[in-house]
Amino acid sequence: MKKIIAFLFLLIPLSASGTIQVNTTRVIFDESENEQTVEVHNIGKKTALIQVWLSQDDDNDKIKDTGFIITQPMFKVKSEKSKIVRIIGTDEIKNLYPKDRETMLWINFLDIPPENKNGTNSLSIAVHTKMKFFYVPEKVDITRSEAADKLSWRIERVGKGSYLIAKNDSPIYVNLGKLALKHNMAIKLDSSTVAPFSETRYKITGEISNEKDVIVEYSYIDDLGAYISKEINLT
Repeated sequence: MKKIIAFLFLLIPLSASGTIQVNTTRVIFDESENEQTVEVHNIGKKTALIQVWLSQDDDNDKIKDTGFIITQPMFKVKSEKSKIVRIIGTDEIKNLYPKDRETMLWINFLDIPPENKNGTNSLSIAVHTKMKFFYVPEKVDITRSEAADKLSWRIERVGKGSYLIAKNDSPIYVNLGKLALKHNMAIKLDSSTVAPFSETRYKITGEISNEKDVIVEYSYIDDLGAYISKEINLT
């Protein structure tokens, strides 16, 4: 029988990533460090083939020159075993990225399925997971908590719509896990990140009756992946 192998690429959370588990939800790489490590554990019953690379924004394409070296970019992990992925910084990173703010990349893991050797038709699923990779220059000296506390908020009306604007005056990213107005008024969370020295606009799905009495409820994600709840009154 003719063998047919189809590949379906899925972008799903690391916690549900097929046969592999990763020991962190994000990587923070300080300029003063030589390297960071990520542990990949195979919880499946077969040997897993894993490919690792860095990408930019939401594009999954590998960046040709990141200034970082990944060892090993492709490797096998036996069932119930682990491998350590080393991410090494070179001298190039000081010239490739801004010195006054944090840079966010993505680290990608592709779990490549083994070939079907029994000759039957089958669908093989290659599971693609990704998580945030932050590079922090040496001059940046602020915690994620301090950056989240310094977020400023305001409401803007555009035509018939209302938007909640989050302004980040800090040099690092603030990653939001939840965003709403008190009394269950929902916010459309198109982007969970507020970039350094930037603003992010969020669509308010309901009608605000009194803009002078608005309480913003939000949570930010710290460097350990924990969700920290906050609220602020816009009056």
